[in-house]
Amino acid sequence: MTKEIKNKIALQPLAKLNAVLVAKGMIATNSKDQAINEVTALIATGHATLDDLNVAVVQAPASAVVPDDLRDQIQTASSRALDAVQQVENAQSSLFRLRDEIDKNVNTFKQDFGKLDADLRRKLDSIQRPVVDQSAIDATIRASVSQLFNEFRGETKREVLTEIAQSLGSFDLKPARDVFGADTCRYDSVDFGDMQVGVWNDPDAPALVDDYVFNPSHLHQTLIALDDPLPDNVWLAGERGTGKTEFVSQVASRLGRRLYRINFDEALERADFIGGNSIENSNVVWKPGIITQAIQHPGAIVLLDEIGFARAQSLAVLHALCERSPHRAVTISETGERIKVASHVVFFGADNSNGHGDHSGNFAGVREQNTAFLDRFSFTLRFEYLSATHESDLISKRTGLSLTASEIIVKFANVAREKARAGLLTQPPSLRQLFAWARSVKRGLPVDIAFRNAIINKFPSDCEAELQGVFVSQINTTEFIKSL
Repeated sequence: MTKEIKNKIALQPLAKLNAVLVAKGMIATNSKDQAINEVTALIATGHATLDDLNVAVVQAPASAVVPDDLRDQIQTASSRALDAVQQVENAQSSLFRLRDEIDKNVNTFKQDFGKLDADLRRKLDSIQRPVVDQSAIDATIRASVSQLFNEFRGETKREVLTEIAQSLGSFDLKPARDVFGADTCRYDSVDFGDMQVGVWNDPDAPALVDDYVFNPSHLHQTLIALDDPLPDNVWLAGERGTGKTEFVSQVASRLGRRLYRINFDEALERADFIGGNSIENSNVVWKPGIITQAIQHPGAIVLLDEIGFARAQSLAVLHALCERSPHRAVTISETGERIKVASHVVFFGADNSNGHGDHSGNFAGVREQNTAFLDRFSFTLRFEYLSATHESDLISKRTGLSLTASEIIVKFANVAREKARAGLLTQPPSLRQLFAWARSVKRGLPVDIAFRNAIINKFPSDCEAELQGVFVSQINTTEFIKSL
């Protein structure tokens, strides 16, 4: 390491040096001298280059400073882990050299016997060349790694291991346009396509729906909310069928993040989503609920669906979890254990209202939420139905129905939705019902029967006359059939 290189390192700002340390799995420091020494050591050992300083991305400062003693422990543990990985790599290199030597010996053996007569050569040619058993090599590597990790784990406190696991994000940074598409990342005069977003590559992330139509401004606000190890929670408000749940699911899908969904109703108890005691082999054991499992998974997205139907006492336990604080956690009363919320875990609340109850009368049972609970959701996004053009196009793509027929169905739906807003219907037809109607017609069911099964029969009986009136006024059955 030349003095010139070290001088170049010393000229870099502390934030750049810390960015390199974090990128290499180490811990940021408040001391520039210490940062210079650690980056110098990384470059000297070949674990980093000067180019890493040039491309290092300075992250927003963490909301909490890691104490020096904990940092030293983490640094020591990280150093041990690096040493362990190096030992494994050395072992693997030795095995590969052994395999090369065996191959070389076999080739020499073949060349010597190749000088024998033709008969002997034919016999020798039929002998298969020995090959090193790759599965045995893999098993040896796994055993070595396991042994080294067990030693590391045995010498490190559980609290330190937990802190390390929760502080290390496992994701790739990509431009938003590469993840969501360039057109989706533009609205009005705003283009957020260059925004870097974390893609977690979780194999259990939700399935991708290619034709989902994002509201670009909603997506932009959501990506801003997620862009922090301690993210902002988001509340989604809007009538049923406006795509709230699917919005969260498709954000999770494209970001490769695991989604945990809890559907609330009046009967849901704390034990159902936090956990509770149960009997197992004649013993009382505590079983974690879905939220308790979710908050321990870094990068998880937790969707609190239909949260307006939950009772206030059921939501009280969520206050501490949804707080935007590095100390967010839940204490299990049955065991006394305190479970912290892992890095990047975020909560979405989805409701027909914005948390202040339903004043339309269309959603019986929707409760007004406690102001303190609503304050734990930094942003509220209001969802509306798709434009007639987008909704018709989506119905046609999803069901195979002609675009003209899909436009007729959407025209009916929009008139019915206006009736609902005026209080003449208890609720508007949802997009799911329109899909069902279109699929049935596409498969040959008469238009009026498909309409009755998918729409009318889903509403209270006192809505039938109003719905039938909208159907007759908006849909010419003869013309509809011709458009199929």
